[in-house]
Amino acid sequence: MSESTLKERTARGLFWGGLSGGVQQFLALVIGIVLARHLMPADYGMVAMLTVFSLLGSNLMDSGFSSAIAIRKNVTGEDYNSVLLFSVLMGVVLYVVLWFAAPLIAAFNHTPELTRLARVSFLGFIVSSFGIAQSAYLFRNLMVRERMISTFVAVIVGGVAGIALVLRGYAYWGLVAQDLGYKAVVVIMYWALSPWRPRGRFSLGPVREMFGFSNKILATNVLTTLNNQFLQAQLGHFFPRVEVGLYSQANKWDTMGYSLISTAVSSVAQPVLAKAGEEDRQKSVFRKMVRFTSFLSFPAMIGIALIAPEFVLLALKSQWTACVPYLRTLCVAGAFIPVSMLYSNLLVSRGRSGLFLAGTASMMAVQMLIIIFLWITGCSVQALLYFISALQVAWLPVWHTMAHREIGLRFSETLRDILPFALAAVIAALAGHFVAALSDGAVPRLAIKVVVTALVYAGIMYFSGARIFRESVDFFLSRFRRGGRN
Repeated sequence: MSESTLKERTARGLFWGGLSGGVQQFLALVIGIVLARHLMPADYGMVAMLTVFSLLGSNLMDSGFSSAIAIRKNVTGEDYNSVLLFSVLMGVVLYVVLWFAAPLIAAFNHTPELTRLARVSFLGFIVSSFGIAQSAYLFRNLMVRERMISTFVAVIVGGVAGIALVLRGYAYWGLVAQDLGYKAVVVIMYWALSPWRPRGRFSLGPVREMFGFSNKILATNVLTTLNNQFLQAQLGHFFPRVEVGLYSQANKWDTMGYSLISTAVSSVAQPVLAKAGEEDRQKSVFRKMVRFTSFLSFPAMIGIALIAPEFVLLALKSQWTACVPYLRTLCVAGAFIPVSMLYSNLLVSRGRSGLFLAGTASMMAVQMLIIIFLWITGCSVQALLYFISALQVAWLPVWHTMAHREIGLRFSETLRDILPFALAAVIAALAGHFVAALSDGAVPRLAIKVVVTALVYAGIMYFSGARIFRESVDFFLSRFRRGGRN
């Protein structure tokens, strides 16, 4: 693929990925506010206790085959047939196993109501299994616009279903309805918008061929899920359900923030890096992605931390204000997560899923040791989050070391790509904080923080001559002038 073609497809993918993430997160923001204003922390705590199982189930159904197909040189219809067959079988097996395990999950969390809730919620495994192959097809072929349309419709339908049940007094069942509605509509839309249809022979042969690569992706995804969800999964056993709900709410908004960036970048990063070719070209593409990611991630996440007190008070009501310190701490780590995910995309695109697995496993081991030590010493949830967030930031050099071995990327180059945007975001946030401090009232403070921070950050980018800022502005202006065609 020529450099100009690759650049155009990357830009187009980032455009639609960013638009998809923005639209989806805006809708999720509105829906999340409506739900949070009608639910209590304990309601979110109920669903949060099951989150780790839902995410692990998703990892197992995909089993790394989406990534394997993305870098596979020649993909046939039988490959997709095999992935479809495997994912459906896995979805059914998972549901049966967890149906019987539901009473044990409820007993561990001292919450008998979880048994019935889990058995309904885990139906999502069977529903989602029918969309794995279609998702892999869209991902490999950079059909980001089709994925955007699918998630857009699914978020609306799922949100409406959830809000309807909550308003009728079904409490946490509304959250389950939202999740199941979203998954069902995504699958339907993937089948409607993807040209691939299962034809010919069905066998697990292609899956077995890809498993040598995908098993490391699977192991890494499982470890990543456990790494991210370990604390939330254990809170239900060691802390009151309210505390689980507060952490879950903070984690939800933090994840919503950084996933807006990571979704846009990850939608194109792995297939584009795989197609970049020689090492020097891949390094150049990777560095530009790091700059673009940092340009968006740091102001977004530091901005969320800045406005957290006013946002939570105004949007979610006073019963959620206790989650503000959690949210602010998580946002610091959240600013680095999209960059870390880029490193993982680089390793996978080069077929080094084993390195990706080793890095993730090592990080998880260190995190678990920290958590166990702090629990033994009787620390608070806030102290846990301080240490876990610090580890997320401190692990970036580990990922860089792996990238250096692959494409010769120097750490000084990475710092030049990241630090200017991080520093500009901090300066802009401080300006917003001090100007807003002159005003009384949550609404004026929120408005001032947003406007001042955005203007100062844009001003720094403009007057410093940041190339990624100029290119991003030029690209989006050109897209809108052309009416978003192509």
